[in-house]
Amino acid sequence: MTPDILAYLDDIPDFYLDQVAQVVMDRWSNGRVALLGDAAFSSSPMSGQGTGLALVGAYLLAGELAAAGWDPDAGFGGYEARMRSFVEANQEIGRLNARSRDVPGQDSGPGPDFASEWFSELVERAINGVELPDYAGVPDSATPAGSPITSSAKP
Repeated sequence: MTPDILAYLDDIPDFYLDQVAQVVMDRWSNGRVALLGDAAFSSSPMSGQGTGLALVGAYLLAGELAAAGWDPDAGFGGYEARMRSFVEANQEIGRLNARSRDVPGQDSGPGPDFASEWFSELVERAINGVELPDYAGVPDSATPAGSPITSSAKP
């Protein structure tokens, strides 16, 4: 079947193919640089959680840095400690969703059991597995924001 499909590709003007992948890293920071969103923990489009993870990550990264007095080691450590389990649960959902769509074949194993108790617990952790602290009382960087960026377009 594969050779038959490949034989038609040269005649198809709008064919598109891409890889569905995840980014799984042991840590999301090094020195004074931290990653967030897809750069740190892409859960793949199969989880449907990329934007949510990025927004929660940005909130926690900023809050933890401020709460740590802008010390990168402490701030990045707090950010990762709060996010890690939440990210891992969402990444696992992405992997399970991808496995559930595998084409059955000789090498395929059984698909995930979405009715099991462990899956319900995984979904609960993926949805509610992160606490969003109120950082309202945390001092800001005390750095002036500067002038707002404006743009004007001429017709």
